[in-house]
Amino acid sequence: MVNASLNWASLVGLLLVLYAVVAAPSSIAQIIFLLGRRADRTPGLIVATGLRVIQAVGRFLALPLCGGILFFQGWRLDPILQVCLFLLAMGLIFESVPGILTDCQHWQKRRQT
Repeated sequence: MVNASLNWASLVGLLLVLYAVVAAPSSIAQIIFLLGRRADRTPGLIVATGLRVIQAVGRFLALPLCGGILFFQGWRLDPILQVCLFLLAMGLIFESVPGILTDCQHWQKRRQT
């Protein structure tokens, strides 16, 4: 049975899916810039690239999956838990937006040079 209603959890689900659409290409750009910047393959660069790949998988798979679950099954949650998930999602977005914006600024600087 699929039941979707407009509540806190469904709004958070839609917000997470929309944020994943914005954040996923940013993670791909981070990986490209990290590998394209240097010609050497030091262990530090390999570890940093591995962490960015894990982050990209999370943005491609985890955010839309969590958003879909919240959208379709959020009506089952207690209202206080729905508000808690809303605050958690807002914290996630507000903590990661500055990183995405600085990545965009670095990308524009690299395109100009």
